[in-house]
Amino acid sequence: MPTNHSPRKRTAVVTGGGRNTGLGIAHTLAATGAHVIVNDLVLDRAEAGAASIRDAGGSASALQFDITSHEDVVAAMERVRREIGTVDILVNNAGLPSGSQMLPFLDTPRHDWSPYIDVNLYGSLNMMHALLPGMVDQGWGRVIQISSSAGSAAHRGLGGTFYGASKAGIEGAVRHIATEVGPAGITVNTLALGLMEKLREPIESKSSPLLDSLWADNIMARIGTGEDVGAACAWLCSDAGEFVTGQTIHLNGGAYAGR
Repeated sequence: MPTNHSPRKRTAVVTGGGRNTGLGIAHTLAATGAHVIVNDLVLDRAEAGAASIRDAGGSASALQFDITSHEDVVAAMERVRREIGTVDILVNNAGLPSGSQMLPFLDTPRHDWSPYIDVNLYGSLNMMHALLPGMVDQGWGRVIQISSSAGSAAHRGLGGTFYGASKAGIEGAVRHIATEVGPAGITVNTLALGLMEKLREPIESKSSPLLDSLWADNIMARIGTGEDVGAACAWLCSDAGEFVTGQTIHLNGGAYAGR
């Protein structure tokens, strides 16, 4: 994991940061001056993402590990501590298991249920469990959980039962964790995303009426981008965002304004 990291920089880990929304978040955090560790399940994606940040003038390194494996996470974060130091910012962005399919509940075999829970709930908890102690010790930290409107609302025809359940579960965990670490100067929040660029193809492959119904709910006449999410992350990680914690913020072009 080669770095060009200065000790004075904030260090951020972005899981699933090698492409799509995660890469947009990683680029934005790097632009704020943070050294960004780009995690991905696929090493080539992590390395390409980190290289694109460095090419843009930012500071980044790549680190491949599986967030669903507690042992992998602990080993990877120990390596980060040895080579770079304490992680200041964690963005739990990884959210779709490899090879996943969104199917109607009654059409899913039992073995298809667990991967969503493993990534979105246990994977995120693994990361927080490994990194929060260091943040507590230094008295500063930011954790941002990337979630989805599927955790708060159901969309007919999307087949998102387990995706939505896993997102709702981690949102609940975030609220409780925030109460524990807030006194130490750490904020823990969720960004619940609406219709994003990365979802256009799988949604279009299901049916145009489904895409039309999702579009109909958007106040803003466009799909969200990784840069939109990155901008929200940058604000939450700034000093200006320090009074916001334990919240689920809906970032969706106005499609859903629930609690």
